[in-house]
Amino acid sequence: MLIDSHCHINSEDLRTQAAEVVSRAAEAGVEKMIIVGCDLDDSREAVELAHEFNFFASVGIHPHEAKRYTGITEEFYKLIRDERVIAVGEIGLDYHYDLSPRDVQTEIFECQLKFAEENNMPVILHIREAMDDAMKILREHRNLKLLFHCYAGGLKFLDEVLEMGGLCAFGGALTWKGKASDELREVFRRTPNDRILLETDCPYMAPAPLRGKTNEPAFIKFVYERAAQEKNLTLEELETIIEKNFENFFREKI
Repeated sequence: MLIDSHCHINSEDLRTQAAEVVSRAAEAGVEKMIIVGCDLDDSREAVELAHEFNFFASVGIHPHEAKRYTGITEEFYKLIRDERVIAVGEIGLDYHYDLSPRDVQTEIFECQLKFAEENNMPVILHIREAMDDAMKILREHRNLKLLFHCYAGGLKFLDEVLEMGGLCAFGGALTWKGKASDELREVFRRTPNDRILLETDCPYMAPAPLRGKTNEPAFIKFVYERAAQEKNLTLEELETIIEKNFENFFREKI
């Protein structure tokens, strides 16, 4: 069994062919996936697709979209109660693009962490070039279950992330060439086996040998293959580890 812990088949690139994308994923051995929300409309569609295809969804406000919100709307409270919703996310801070002012990103991030606490939900984190500020905030919410989507904290923050009980998700970048991916693979090798998940983040970040193409959940197999190689595991061993980690992290929701 393959699991894609973070995908956007509700994105503009994939939503019109969602059935075909899901069919190709099934052929590749993908049996579980989380369809991730980035704003209210996106979250609503994630939930609809999760019902249609018998997957899971998360709902939240991406830092890029934070400027459009002043808090959690009533509709989010309705969505969070849906049986297919298993996390709040993706939420966090993004200082790479700064598409929302940083103070607004912080305000909406903190608001959603409290929202997750109120509803006893894990959170899926998007943190890009903002680990120092994000960790300061997260230290005040140690009772939350944290999944660091596309983990980018390097070795500098890995020990603290693990001490917090966090899981680190790795995607297509694990398969790329270059210094940054070499460093990421070192981080991956040092991350304990019981703290990893794998993802596509489709339609973005397609793995080698498909880099530059529109990514989709079926391509998670390339991430699994490289991850197994880096961990010196068989593919079957890695599949068992990822399935166990997924079930343990979301066990109260799935």
